[in-house]
Amino acid sequence: MRRTPVGMTEVLLLVAWALVLALWRATPAHNDEAYVLWAIRVHDLPGLVATGLRLDGQPPLYPLVLWGIQHLPVFHTVPMLYLASLLLAFPFYSLMFRLACSLGGKRAGTLLLALLAFNPLVAGMMMFLRAYSLTLMLSALALWLAWRTDRHPTGARGLTWGLASLALVFTFYYGIFLVAAAFLWLLRQPRGGPRWRAALLGAALPGLGGALWARIALAPAIAIVIRHQGSPGIHPSPPEMMGNLWFTLWSGWAADARLAIAAGCAMFLILAWALIPAVRWRFPVPGFPLVTGALSLFGFLVAGWRYNFFAARYAVVALPSLLLAIAMIIARAPRRGQAVAIGWAGLIGLVGLSRIALAYRMLPENNPWYAEIAVELLERVAPGDVVIAQAPWHYQALLMVAPDAPWRLFDLQEEDRWRKAMQDRPVVWFLGVPAYRGNWEPLERTMKGWIREEVRAWPLPVDAILIRYVPPMEAPEWQPLRAVFEEGFILEAVALDAGGPPGILRVGVRMRTLRPIPRSYTFFVHLLDPGGRWITGSDAEPPVPTNAMELGVPMVFWRALQVPAWLPAGTYTVTAGAYPTGSGGWPRLRTREGADTVRLGIVQMRPRPVLSEGHPAVRCGSMTLSRFMVIRLTDYRQEGPDIFPEPGRPDRLWVQGSWRVEADHGAPPGLMVDADGRVHILRPKEPLAWEVRYPVGQIATGFWEGEVAPEQRTLRLIVTCPGGRAEFPAPTLSRQRWRWNYSWISWNRMP
Repeated sequence: MRRTPVGMTEVLLLVAWALVLALWRATPAHNDEAYVLWAIRVHDLPGLVATGLRLDGQPPLYPLVLWGIQHLPVFHTVPMLYLASLLLAFPFYSLMFRLACSLGGKRAGTLLLALLAFNPLVAGMMMFLRAYSLTLMLSALALWLAWRTDRHPTGARGLTWGLASLALVFTFYYGIFLVAAAFLWLLRQPRGGPRWRAALLGAALPGLGGALWARIALAPAIAIVIRHQGSPGIHPSPPEMMGNLWFTLWSGWAADARLAIAAGCAMFLILAWALIPAVRWRFPVPGFPLVTGALSLFGFLVAGWRYNFFAARYAVVALPSLLLAIAMIIARAPRRGQAVAIGWAGLIGLVGLSRIALAYRMLPENNPWYAEIAVELLERVAPGDVVIAQAPWHYQALLMVAPDAPWRLFDLQEEDRWRKAMQDRPVVWFLGVPAYRGNWEPLERTMKGWIREEVRAWPLPVDAILIRYVPPMEAPEWQPLRAVFEEGFILEAVALDAGGPPGILRVGVRMRTLRPIPRSYTFFVHLLDPGGRWITGSDAEPPVPTNAMELGVPMVFWRALQVPAWLPAGTYTVTAGAYPTGSGGWPRLRTREGADTVRLGIVQMRPRPVLSEGHPAVRCGSMTLSRFMVIRLTDYRQEGPDIFPEPGRPDRLWVQGSWRVEADHGAPPGLMVDADGRVHILRPKEPLAWEVRYPVGQIATGFWEGEVAPEQRTLRLIVTCPGGRAEFPAPTLSRQRWRWNYSWISWNRMP
């Protein structure tokens, strides 16, 4: 047999690392990944462990490591945390190569590297912001150290193997099966005193450590399992689990089922064909990987029944042994068999990797209503604002949709952190759960005296409300007004301030009444452009209802108007008025002069800050485009735990775009979307924005919306600018592909 060409090992290592890095993505954290981000970002170290025990039930090592890494400035953003998780796993390839070389020679090591370099399941698990990447590396490390201990059993080697095994068990519970298998392998020879001592010493660390942790964590973990043992309740049989693992091993989790089954069956036949000559030559059985792999797979099959659904990645601790055994079998085959096996594995692996890359660009949110919440905040929140979420699932939704938005995101429970942020007196947005309104008290107490507005509420099953708090004026300058309405209201004075948070106009009105008011009235404060057109406003009852006001006693109420993101700097008019509460805005009360509004004054407004760039800047005619985000919104209904799309309704597209004007009096860009080859025109959400002209240097943000058929996928955004045109990738899934397929025993794919 020829020797492996010089440099082949290094080339395969570089290819393996390069392919995984090519999958590294600046995409939102999804599902459980969002939970990890929430946990490590809002808790201190003891709180992180306590939260894991209460909500997750998983071992603590991976979140603890990630918690420490995310405190380093370079790894603070979500994409860099993904990179950190990848870097933790990179030694896996080198460890597996050294183990294969030690067991079967350089040829086996090179063949194993070739299998690993293009394996989509291995690469896919490294892409999860969960414990799978660290588990892969620690499984390989524990195997290699166990093999070294078997060859030269010493106390030091046994202790080193035990430490790696302890880390593995505290990363992934199924690691205990790999530790047990290696322990049994070390005990296979009778009268091996040093071997037995090394084995007992190495197994004692994970055994005692796991037992102590089980005393603390086992009961909460069982409670979590019981809580989750409901719909859909998938409990596959061992043959189904093994078949799913085999198909997923070669094609990854994002490949179509028919492709995965065909490719997996072909791979089985190729390996059988390559194995026949080796069996005829009676090659030695690779006992170590078979024993460690078999017991790990047995634990995976038995423990897999405790979940209410199933995924091949749960067999992560068995993969190193399984792939090691396959590589050693291929190494005993003729060169033609080796070439066919590695070539086919590489071909279908590249297809699987391409499907993973595509799928990660089009992952939906794990609850369709959460996208509505994220859209509302993306339209309203400015850079530097504080966002406080009461529910972890709402926090996760914001992390998934906008993980690196320049707002400051906090959990309601981390009171010390958001109280510290209040010292800057920013605009504060609170996403609360009305069913748990009693928990709002610390926040409401802190925000006492701030200008409060309930912006929007979502009914069940979302059960959320968005409240905005704007810091009050410290020393308002009151200007006399004296406007008398027909019911006897007198607006005595007004205070206007546009110098606070950018894009916010604070309006104070002092009023009193000349006689009793028989009914309640709603007061509006509106901002108008120079042409008298409505820009934004606030309609609400005063803090004391008008029918409860005391005669002659002044009452002050404050409003905070937020200008739209597309509004340029300029001079604007502020008006006010009143109408009967519940009348829908009409009829309005009139003044003694017969007008139905009162002019409060003129203000110079600054533009609202725009969100940070989501793409590299692209020149498009007379403007520079910097950020375009596309979110697909679908009408669903919920029946118990199940979510169904509403039939007969189109999907809605929401687009946010930012641009800089490079020529005087530039108009906003126009947007179209390509949906399966058909172009749809998107309309601006604020019709007035279409008529605005911007000066040179103005940076603005606009919002567009449109509709696409449920079966259509969107592919790209087409942006038309004065004198140019640009395109951005904008893939979104059709409604049919958004459904979570709970019959995925042979599919094992994300929604």
